[in-house]
Amino acid sequence: MKTLIIGGGIAGSTLAYALRRYGHDAIVAEARGKHHDTGGAFLYLAPNGVNALHAIGLGDVPSAAGGFVASGMDFHNAGGRRIADLDGSNDLERFGARGVVVRRARLHAELAERAQAVGATFLFDAHLVELRTHPRGVEAVFADGQTLTADAVIGADGIWSTVRRLTWPDAPRPAYNGIVDCGSWTEVDLPDTARQQMYFGHRAFFGYTVKDRVAYWFTNVPRRDEPARGQLEDLDQDDWMASIRRLHEQDPAPIRAILDAARHSLGAWPLYDMPALDSWHTDRICLVGDAAHAVSPSTGQGASLAIEDAAVLAHWMQQKTDPRAVFECFTADRKVRAEKIVRFGRQIGARKVSSTAGNLFRDLTLGMFLRMGGKATAEQYGYQYGYRVPDQPPRASISDPSAPDV
Repeated sequence: MKTLIIGGGIAGSTLAYALRRYGHDAIVAEARGKHHDTGGAFLYLAPNGVNALHAIGLGDVPSAAGGFVASGMDFHNAGGRRIADLDGSNDLERFGARGVVVRRARLHAELAERAQAVGATFLFDAHLVELRTHPRGVEAVFADGQTLTADAVIGADGIWSTVRRLTWPDAPRPAYNGIVDCGSWTEVDLPDTARQQMYFGHRAFFGYTVKDRVAYWFTNVPRRDEPARGQLEDLDQDDWMASIRRLHEQDPAPIRAILDAARHSLGAWPLYDMPALDSWHTDRICLVGDAAHAVSPSTGQGASLAIEDAAVLAHWMQQKTDPRAVFECFTADRKVRAEKIVRFGRQIGARKVSSTAGNLFRDLTLGMFLRMGGKATAEQYGYQYGYRVPDQPPRASISDPSAPDV
């Protein structure tokens, strides 16, 4: 099957790699320039995401991308008191892998390089403008006049998916949720943290992890009005960081120490909620990753679900030859799981909103909420689909106790 993948981010690059290892033709059309990364600062790759990479022969990617283990979370209120925790010390035994913090750009570059190394074709500055479906394939038209024909087109082009807009013009649009996310990494004089540290600050939520005297940090900045597309791309960093410090000036000492040391944020990204779509596919077109089910960063599952999608879709492309049959099986495997995690993310995000009464209620009930959500977390982390690229020797992985720790 000749497959055209629109979008060369984490989902698209992983899918291209898996398809090539199965022997399929894979062309990736990426709107960004060749040397432009996919944005973002860092991300958490959950155990299920690590397992999915391992299953398709990419188990060493998190280590190669400079990732490091960070299992579990501690939650603190605005006064610094720990009010709840998620113990991830036995994630390897329970789920077969441990979670990893990794810089997004390095993970994306590693995946894209692996895909190209096994023969996937990448086209850059390729701006899709039209899709024409014919009985024997799909013709994709790009802004420069180039056309490509494929048996199937996969929309891996993110929450503002052009494939989704062209194929389902009446589909719901992403809805801004009142938060601008930002973050970076900063050298600090703080001890390493085995777990991620989460703070419900006085005026904003803040999270960080420290590894080798570098703090990987983020904050959720409340903003009522929705920023225009591109408005936050060229921030005055001095002004922006000063506003972030003021936002957290009453919060616990570790937060202030990190922000005092931080000179810039790697970006600022408005957060959106993606309503559930009635369908992810037509006869020859299918959505994956954020294009199908954008999930709140609060879940720590965005990249992991995208990688799972890629692995499962590649599996079904190996099992069946008709694109519609492939997409029906893929959707049956993925839609319920992904949309359940999206709903869970909304619940978590709602608890970040700060108010005097709400904060007291949250402090009293968060532990119970997390215990009740323990089953959901186990379902998320423990997911292992029965896919594996054939004839590929397993590689060393951070999920393998014999592999070097990262």
